[in-house]
Amino acid sequence: MKTLRAGAADDYLSSLSTREGSTVAERQTLVDIAQSAVERNSVSESTSLPEHVDPNSNESDANKHSIRLARSFLEHTCPSFLSSDISNDEDRLVKIGRSIEDLVTRTKDASVIVGARTELEASLSLLIEECTLLASGRVKVPTVRFGKTELEMPILSLGCMRFQQAWGTKIETMDDVTPECQQNLINILKYASALGVSHIETARGYGSSELQIGEALRTLFEGGELRREDLIIQTKVPLKPTAAEFRDVIERSFRELQLDYVDLLGLHGLNLDVQYDLLFNNGANGNLIDVVHEYMAMGKIRHLGFSTHARPELIRRFVETGEFEYVNLHYHWCGSYTASGDGKYGGNLEILRLLKERDMGAFIISAFDKGGMLYAPSKKLRSLTLPDFEPIAFGCHFLWDHKRIDKEGAPCHTISCGAARPSDLDQAAIAAYMHSVKPKEMAERVDAVTKRLHSAQERALGADWMESWHEGLPNFLGSDTAVHHCNIVWLYNLIQSFGMLEYSKARYSSNENNRKKWNSTLSNAENVKNLGPSWGWTPGNSIEPGADYSQDFINVPEKNKARVAEAVEFVHKWCSKDGQSAAPAPPSEWESSYDMRPWAAFPERG
Repeated sequence: MKTLRAGAADDYLSSLSTREGSTVAERQTLVDIAQSAVERNSVSESTSLPEHVDPNSNESDANKHSIRLARSFLEHTCPSFLSSDISNDEDRLVKIGRSIEDLVTRTKDASVIVGARTELEASLSLLIEECTLLASGRVKVPTVRFGKTELEMPILSLGCMRFQQAWGTKIETMDDVTPECQQNLINILKYASALGVSHIETARGYGSSELQIGEALRTLFEGGELRREDLIIQTKVPLKPTAAEFRDVIERSFRELQLDYVDLLGLHGLNLDVQYDLLFNNGANGNLIDVVHEYMAMGKIRHLGFSTHARPELIRRFVETGEFEYVNLHYHWCGSYTASGDGKYGGNLEILRLLKERDMGAFIISAFDKGGMLYAPSKKLRSLTLPDFEPIAFGCHFLWDHKRIDKEGAPCHTISCGAARPSDLDQAAIAAYMHSVKPKEMAERVDAVTKRLHSAQERALGADWMESWHEGLPNFLGSDTAVHHCNIVWLYNLIQSFGMLEYSKARYSSNENNRKKWNSTLSNAENVKNLGPSWGWTPGNSIEPGADYSQDFINVPEKNKARVAEAVEFVHKWCSKDGQSAAPAPPSEWESSYDMRPWAAFPERG
């Protein structure tokens, strides 16, 4: 890894506490200041007027409250942040205010519980450290060799599926894009570049993303604000039934992006067995891989990879063709999203190790969304990662430290941050900087958090269950009714251990949607064919409550069978739409701590 100059960074980081907190410490503690800021803003805003709600901006009363709270705290603890240009973006102040309010609210009795007060002070110090680093302008993301591609890849990548105007095909030209949305996109690209995030990752399937990026890059290139040679640009394209149709898709991506070449082309969503044949055994319709070879021979595609939500067995099959140099993969501190509970180790660890064997790039996707909704973590999860890291930072460091953690030394080279606004890059970029300049300290913190997480799992579930829960559990292929049992039991573990109810609801809703479209008079294979590509992205059905799934569990160890049956019923009770209406109020620690999305992203506005 290319790191920053350690000596200067060490001197700077060691000065943070003294530069920002010395005079404050003489008057009152960080806890006192935070509690006062929360109380003062709550009292001053008492009103009988109806609350102003605006989900698409910071003009809502709730966001204005968070902004005032943040300013009240920072004027005493980190004035350099408020005096820097970075604070002009009020999204940051909303996030800071929400963070402080959650910390203080959860430790109302911190004044009498010494341990809670100490932890709150340490968590607030972590927040001040982040603010001071942002204000300094020193945050830079280091790079690492991206496997056999030999590219120097930033360890944080810019995912481009959250900042475009809309999903789908409703946006046909730039005339359909609002100036507000396009300017936000340009601001994100410029800020990412300033941080050293030179890898831009989009897709033909991300609505108007390619179109808007192409126009933004043209403007930035012509204005001299960015240079093409300084960027690693990746797009992803879906497979099509024929080589001719596939070529048309690739050509459209080049037109939309206004580029002569892409550094990385990903085949988007190699999730289904039929896609293997489209690539390599497509008969008279033409093998799609031959089209890719044509573009590579022309220099228009520099490196080939693929993205996937597939089961490990199928991912391995694609990797072992030898055609690919990297993979966009789900692998996170909490599991492997749709592959969780599946494969040799209950997820994609075996794939990560396979990529190491073949010197392929490991690009971890959706680290903060499918990796646990870390932008809106449960109260329990946040309490387990603090005061060492905020959940987003821990999710980053776990992956960047994976080469050290894994007994076979499998690395995760880069992780995607799907930014809807510039400030969405902040915490991950700071984490990348700290990983570079303080690797030993960050590793120690990773180990401390990992130990607390493991302890929480053992208290909730037991050590034996955690070692064996996935053994013999079928994925959707091994179930008579295509229930994705291994994934559902994984959700049970997450809720019980870390209170990750909202995350589990989001995943299980996909299973419910599949169930609604399922035709019980057809075979599983016929149903999957009818559902098409959507099944590959989020495979598996939900359960039918009360149904007998004993035949699905025939290979599950006897000691686990009763609990597996209990687990799938538990998840349906708490996560299904019908179950939620009858379920009791969840424990407070299952609730979200905060939401780091100040306003609705453009494509989510309908």
